[in-house]
Amino acid sequence: MFSMQYLLIAAAVAGCAALAPVRHEEPDMLSDWRKLETPVTPDHSITLRLSVKQQNLEELYKTALAVSDPKSPSYGQYLTAAAVKSLTAPAKTDITTVTNWLTQHSVNFSVDGSIIEAKLTAAVAAKLLNTQFHHLSNDATGQHTVRAEDYWLPSEVDNAIAAVYGMHGLPLPPRVALSPLVGQDAVPDVNPKVLEGTYNVSGVKISGSTKNRQAVAEFQGQTMKPEDLSKFFSMYVPSAPTSEGKIYNFVGDKGTGIAGVEASLDVDYIMGVAPGLLTEFWYYQSMDFCGDMQKWTSQIINATNPPLVHSVSYGWQGELKSLGCKDAAVQDVDANLAKLATMGITIIFASGDSGSGYSDYSSTNKNKLYNKLYPSWPASSQWVTAVGATRFVNQQVGEPEMASDMFGSGGGFSTMFDAFKDQVAAVKHYLEIAEDLPPAGYFPPGGRATPDVSALGEGFQVLANGRTTVVGGTSASAPTFGGLVSLLNEARIQAGKPAMGYLNPFLYQNADAFRDVILGTNAIGRGTGPLKYGFKCAKGWDPATGLGTPNFKALQVAAMKAVAGGDAVLVV
Repeated sequence: MFSMQYLLIAAAVAGCAALAPVRHEEPDMLSDWRKLETPVTPDHSITLRLSVKQQNLEELYKTALAVSDPKSPSYGQYLTAAAVKSLTAPAKTDITTVTNWLTQHSVNFSVDGSIIEAKLTAAVAAKLLNTQFHHLSNDATGQHTVRAEDYWLPSEVDNAIAAVYGMHGLPLPPRVALSPLVGQDAVPDVNPKVLEGTYNVSGVKISGSTKNRQAVAEFQGQTMKPEDLSKFFSMYVPSAPTSEGKIYNFVGDKGTGIAGVEASLDVDYIMGVAPGLLTEFWYYQSMDFCGDMQKWTSQIINATNPPLVHSVSYGWQGELKSLGCKDAAVQDVDANLAKLATMGITIIFASGDSGSGYSDYSSTNKNKLYNKLYPSWPASSQWVTAVGATRFVNQQVGEPEMASDMFGSGGGFSTMFDAFKDQVAAVKHYLEIAEDLPPAGYFPPGGRATPDVSALGEGFQVLANGRTTVVGGTSASAPTFGGLVSLLNEARIQAGKPAMGYLNPFLYQNADAFRDVILGTNAIGRGTGPLKYGFKCAKGWDPATGLGTPNFKALQVAAMKAVAGGDAVLVV
């Protein structure tokens, strides 16, 4: 029999263990990054963003599916932002736990829903979190940032928090414009007129109403020049007044400056295929990709009457931890994307330009065999529509389309998320008929599969800093498809119907509105040529081109019929 003294000692030990601080390890870095010896000055600014655990997330996910499924009686009956925030609001005790901790350490902070943000000096942050900061430099890209070593949170604070941003995040590597590989035929010039003809785009008269707006999101130095956009319209969208080549609104950090090719491509084509539709430019200049994803999605949720369609041409095909993006943060961002689906907001992501994402080695340790295929994230989130890339057969406008081979159209199967209901049958069919699949163990056949759809992605004419540049990538395909979705929204809103919202259930239920792409493979790297393993195109959905490329008239017919089990209510 245990003595009372023993039990008291055991309880005290257990209590101490429960209250022990929780360590958050500094992740391994991409191999080109290195720590510098130059110390971080005590007054260096650090922004700490703490995402407090939210409630009722399973109910949120069910609601997001219900309002987005044309077969559901709730289709189109989107929740307001206020209702979504009320549903998922953190427990007051969790908010209090975190704010009391910050107050006890004399740290100023702000609370916005589930996000608690504190701006501190490196010296204060180091003391608060029992860590040290250091400068990082990337010799290959020239990028620089500041990062913490391992840090510690009090156990009660750690239990109240879903994810932490601002400590370990790294930026995406900057990308250079893609060019044809040696031996490939010259690509034809692709512009809005070519896209209009290829995808049978007509029949929607744009009102210019503020109720139907679209946006692109840009990061890490990708600003734009307004005069470039105006010139692009005069050269390539002659049917529209040059005055329509103008950004309606800028959100976030200052979005104008030297024109980035990526940013220019995005605005040229989301606007070029839907001239007259009001377009916003959301820009974030920080060097923390995962943190930026959280901040960007949160800002959409908190916006008054946000744009209905957002196109994003950024993502990572590799180990997310190498960017300092931990699983908790991925799940936290995913919850925000589900909120946007519940609110009727369409999120489009480029599916990536590194094909199957095949790698023999860990990106953080080139001596470690890894053998894995990587789809791009956030394109691999269930709550976004991932867009792959095609080109014309024989590089001739008007020919059928095939998977891009100037680069590999990103696609595959997520290890983080399961396939959603409406894509299960399509994926099962592919796995039954596909030829030369990668070996078992290289991909999870039940994972969320990407891309969902595709569009042309080679030969795009882009105006950047006054000069025409020929650009390729799924970053061309995504804004193109985004602009077409905005046209569908225009037709529906004018008819008194709700916006398209989260698209994927509708898309897979209307696969016949797409032109199947059966030629090509995504066993191709980004500027590296063939990969050892990848996925071939096949009849029906495939992991290179998804359901295929859009037939806009067929999509419009399907969209106008999509009302489902009751009279949907338009929320504006």
